[in-house]
Order: sequence, then C-alpha cells, then structure tokens
Amino acid sequence: MTSTSVFNEMPLEQLEEVAGELQRRAGIALRRIGEARADDPGPEGDSPRQRIASLIASNELAITTLEAATAGADPPRTRLDLEPTAVAALMYGAPTLAGLLGRLEQNRRILASLARSLEPRFSEVVASAWGERSLREIVVLHAIEEPARCAQSFEEQLALLEATPPHDA
Repeated sequence: MTSTSVFNEMPLEQLEEVAGELQRRAGIALRRIGEARADDPGPEGDSPRQRIASLIASNELAITTLEAATAGADPPRTRLDLEPTAVAALMYGAPTLAGLLGRLEQNRRILASLARSLEPRFSEVVASAWGERSLREIVVLHAIEEPARCAQSFEEQLALLEATPPHDA
C-alpha cells in the first residue's frame, strides 16, 4: 500500500461501504462463474474457489492480528494464509460457493467491528505477518485492496468465459 492511498484519509464508515460493495461485486461474478466452473484456473493460474478461500484465509489472519492488537498481545507474524493446506481446508470446509461467500461476509463484519473499536489507534504500527503496518493499513489491505483484486480477477475470468463460445456436444 502506498502512503498516498486515498484510503488512508477515508472515514471508516466509507471504508466499510466500499468493502461491502467490493464484496458484492466479487460475489456476483463468482455466482455467475458458477459451481461447475469454480475449480477452473483463472487468469492468474488459481481457480475462483482457491482465490476466494485464500481471501478468507487472509482476512482471518487480519482478524487475528486486530484481535491481538485489541488484547495487547503479539500478532501472528507468519503468513499462514499462504499455506496451501490452510486454503484447501477452507475450500472444502465450505463445499459451495455460497458457503464461502457467507464466511467472507461474516469475516467482513468481524473486521469492521474490530476496526471500529481500534479506530482511535489506527495510526499505531504493529509487527504483523505483512511486516510493519499501521492498524489502518491492515484494515485497508484486507477490507479494500485484496477484495478489489479478487473481484477484478473474477470479473476478468467471467468476461473470458462469456466471450468463449460454448462447445457443441
């Protein structure tokens, strides 16, 4: 994240609104991709199901980081969200796209709740799994930046799928 990011100055209420809109966009595109194509590799080589599970894992690590900040404890410093078995467990723990999207929505709400309680400390820098970051940067990364990349990837894959004529049987 750059220090000139518009999100560094945006009020928390607007961040929450943008996060909800990005998640809605991702959900619409993912539903249109559908269960039958959710395991097909996308533009970046991973499948939509993998990408959404990875986003969930990353959000859950961010939630744990914010919970640690709330409790005055040391946050995790290892990118557990990049562990393939953790992503696979999420993918198959919620066997449908609707289940994954439900978990993502729950995580968005938890992240927003923690952000509200930590807002007075947003400028505080913590050693996290993403390096030295302010609490605001962690919220923006996981509520805005990563979901935006995910939504864009789904929309790109959907556009490619819709541009490809169906195979005749």
